[in-house]
Amino acid sequence: MSIEQMKKFIFNAFLLEDSFDRLEDDGIPVRIGKRIEPIKRIEETNFSPRIMYEANKMASVYTAFFCIENSVRELIVDRLAERKGIDWWEKCVPAKIQQSVEKLKEKEETNRYHAQRSDSLIGYTMFGNLGQIIINNWEDFSDLFPDQAWISARFNDLEMSRNIIMHTAVLPQIEIERIESIVRDWIRQVG
Repeated sequence: MSIEQMKKFIFNAFLLEDSFDRLEDDGIPVRIGKRIEPIKRIEETNFSPRIMYEANKMASVYTAFFCIENSVRELIVDRLAERKGIDWWEKCVPAKIQQSVEKLKEKEETNRYHAQRSDSLIGYTMFGNLGQIIINNWEDFSDLFPDQAWISARFNDLEMSRNIIMHTAVLPQIEIERIESIVRDWIRQVG
């Protein structure tokens, strides 16, 4: 390999590395085994080893919830916008859920110093209500799921576990396995 070819190779490697960095900054993991580090200040504090162990264990469960919940939101938005139009929210979401979302949005808007939860109303919709939106628009989702009971059962189980995690408690292993199973079921059903 000539010096010129070596320079070109190294330059291209730097460009590639920079591209990978930008992708990962946008939340797209491209490097195998790269872990997101916890907030540095947390590592430097004097929390007990038990608390740190449990926090790390539940962090992986939180990741599963983050993925499934946002997957459900995307499915609802994509499916209903495609089938009902841009005003799908007004047409398809029960009034009680819309009112709940508006109240939450208004409450959060009073704290302008804090980042917004979402740019869209679906981002303010509580997890359990997402399942209700699917059931209330069953004709638009029936091709994806066996029946409404399938949705209800899984959303009820997930919501119970979700509430435990979000209130910083620890789930037993059997509940973690249930969550893993439900996430696998969801992926198989929805694709």
